[in-house]
Amino acid sequence: MTAIYYFRKNVFITGILVAIALLILLIIFVDAKLKSSILEIARSKAQISGMEAINRVINDKIVSKIEYKDIVYVHKDNDGRIVLIQPNTIKLNQIMANTVIEVTGSLDRMSADSFYIPLGQLTGSNILAGYGPRIKVKTIPVGQVKVDVLDKFDQAGINQTRHLIYLRVNSKIKVAVPFMDKEVKVISTIPLAETIIVGEVPHTYVNFNGTKEFLNSLAQE
Repeated sequence: MTAIYYFRKNVFITGILVAIALLILLIIFVDAKLKSSILEIARSKAQISGMEAINRVINDKIVSKIEYKDIVYVHKDNDGRIVLIQPNTIKLNQIMANTVIEVTGSLDRMSADSFYIPLGQLTGSNILAGYGPRIKVKTIPVGQVKVDVLDKFDQAGINQTRHLIYLRVNSKIKVAVPFMDKEVKVISTIPLAETIIVGEVPHTYVNFNGTKEFLNSLAQE
């Protein structure tokens, strides 16, 4: 009788230990899933917020003050035909330097504000998305802001070509939630200036990409 009692007792204790172990494994699994979902939602929100902040500051502080003629020299022959399009490198350097300053300041201001993710959003339900305890998410700029000046030609109609000059801004921010963080790349492309060229595209053209390395060196200093 004593042997049976101890056997049953050991089985009971073993069962409790197994149940506790399974519960711990379940908690770890759910916690890992929650962390992954929280970071993914935070990453998406931070990326959207970063792009909006960059686009807003560049459009307000840079693009609104620039015209095509400010950054491009257009040379014509005696017949009025365009024979050379040449970038104004000095002006572009100033634009890039100002862009780096403005974007860096914008991201710094964004880092001062936190946003919150309701746990209900993890369910994927539109009804529950705004409910539940809120998790605080902080954004922190990391690394340098890199700015490229690029351009392209597009067919704009019969005997017309559209010349577009645009900025491509690359930056990184870190999203931090309790006990977790993750770096996020934020890439934004913003039109800077454009014009319509009537007639043939000139055979001689100094490509903006040709000055890219020189311009980038200024942005990274």
